[in-house]
Amino acid sequence: MRKPPVLVIAAVQLLLVSLAGAGLHFAGEPVTALSVAMGGALCALPNAYFGLRAFRHSGARAANRVVENFYRGETGKFVLTLAGFAAVFALVRPLNPAALFISYGLCAMLQWSLVARSVR
Repeated sequence: MRKPPVLVIAAVQLLLVSLAGAGLHFAGEPVTALSVAMGGALCALPNAYFGLRAFRHSGARAANRVVENFYRGETGKFVLTLAGFAAVFALVRPLNPAALFISYGLCAMLQWSLVARSVR
């Protein structure tokens, strides 16, 4: 069975977010650029952690470990996402919250479409 391309998907997300952030920065919007980059990272990095954790084992003999790693991966992803948002809102000034959330949402939708495309 082929391993899922979780790192490739995270890399594509981070690349596109970096390009968008760089474009905004050069367009004279450094606060928006930083917010966009952080929103994308808050989506891509916890998802990469989940993918690495969840797909560590495979096969029928490892079924219990697979299920356990899915739960641990999802819990870790949730905690990383919450801690990331808390850290951003507590430490980053100035911040564009709209750009942060829009970037996070678009990054999540990109992940869904890339996962759906790789499953086919």
